[in-house]
Amino acid sequence: MSAGNARSREAAFARRTQLFLPADRPARAAKAATSGADAVLVDLEDSLPPDGRPAARAGLAGLVAAVRAARPVPVLVRVNSDDLAVDVEAAVLAAADGVLVPKVESAATVHEVEDLLDDAERRHGLRAGSLEVQLLVETPRGLLAAADIAAAGARTVAMVLGVEDLAAELDVDPTSPYADLRWAHATVLCAARAHGLAPYGLLGSLTNFRDLPALAEDARRSRGFGYLGALCIHPAQVEVLAEAFGPTAEEVAHAEAVVAAMEQAEREGHAAAQLDGRMVDTPVAVRARRLLARAHRPSAG
Repeated sequence: MSAGNARSREAAFARRTQLFLPADRPARAAKAATSGADAVLVDLEDSLPPDGRPAARAGLAGLVAAVRAARPVPVLVRVNSDDLAVDVEAAVLAAADGVLVPKVESAATVHEVEDLLDDAERRHGLRAGSLEVQLLVETPRGLLAAADIAAAGARTVAMVLGVEDLAAELDVDPTSPYADLRWAHATVLCAARAHGLAPYGLLGSLTNFRDLPALAEDARRSRGFGYLGALCIHPAQVEVLAEAFGPTAEEVAHAEAVVAAMEQAEREGHAAAQLDGRMVDTPVAVRARRLLARAHRPSAG
């Protein structure tokens, strides 16, 4: 992995929130940028009709620039699986920081996206590897190939489970109290972690953006499940998700105590320590240091 790719993955692990911005809504650029989200996802896919794509592509560079003018934040473009070549080209021309690829079902798609990016960057004089890639797994076929998909790309920094599309294919209502898609979440999360990618997702549904207490509870459960952050479809969700995916003051204090106890034990030649009546060893210290790194993240971009 190149140094640039390593930095991109490190930045992805620091993000908690990524907010969608419809590509045909330039008037919302400043609001999206100043929402506090760690990245803005300009959407060429679900949020606009197919016949609106050409105009949205034509205005993409202006929209990306408008977001950055309001606040210097990473800007990615969600492309269309059936218009990959033209959408990737538009993202490169707009100087986006990356692409979010939906409905990924095979490693071949990841290779195709990287080939398109390699070619476009070369033709337009950009540094090789300038754009990162995030992947949405949203179908049963994609779930069955999740490990291969996660391993396929040098540019890939994150994987996301697309709950709504998957639920539609499975004929499941994700808002039902009886719905249980944790098996699908676990598949994507483990595939991402196994290959060094940031796992984003939410145990629940983002569609009800007015019930913020319920969203906060879903996010806390998702963090406990292993997710680092989630996508947002409304600015009101950003602050709630950022807080829920971040460690509490109590967790930070405990992690600091764990690290201090472990460092003291190591100075004394021991591989473990005791803290508050519990054993502290290397795995516990690793988790504590990661928690502190995310709590004191200097930047998500």
